[in-house]
Amino acid sequence: MTYPNWFASYAVAYFDKHLSRFKDQENLNYLQIGAFTGDASLWLMQNVLTGKGSVLTDVDTWQGSDEEVHHKMDFTDVEKTYDWKTKDYHRIIKAKMPSLRFFTDLDEVAIYDFIYIDGDHTAQAVFYDAINGWKALKPGGIMAFDDYLWGAELPLEKRPQPAIDLFVTLLKEEMELLDSGSQIWIRKNE
Repeated sequence: MTYPNWFASYAVAYFDKHLSRFKDQENLNYLQIGAFTGDASLWLMQNVLTGKGSVLTDVDTWQGSDEEVHHKMDFTDVEKTYDWKTKDYHRIIKAKMPSLRFFTDLDEVAIYDFIYIDGDHTAQAVFYDAINGWKALKPGGIMAFDDYLWGAELPLEKRPQPAIDLFVTLLKEEMELLDSGSQIWIRKNE
């Protein structure tokens, strides 16, 4: 089955703008919450995480969500597509689990240089991912949120924007806003 490449449609310009300058740096540690078919993963491995010792951790349940578009997808096949696309990249760590469990199991803090949040789109899940990700983000590290404007017709609790707005408001003294549009990009103060 052919799946939409939402990354190419909506996110690649942000990634290129904010991350391409890190190409070939060694020992970068990136985290992606929500990997879908691996389009962002491939781009990161080919365009940024090319330096020795650089690693990407992809966290996803590969079970889909309550979003209407997901109801028509076979997520066993979505995961197989991800596995096939990423099979040649041995510096990708696949963590098949909910992000809340991933962060609960994570013993270390301040270990990631970049965190991309594009998993469960409910406000509660996005807020938890933001708070937990912030603890795991190194000073000077970048965090990005996808789908900031997604689901405007949905109730507040079912979309990312209210959670992102609350998170940025509460921690505004600890960050610099890098970009705001369909995605929000922030840098943690050093």
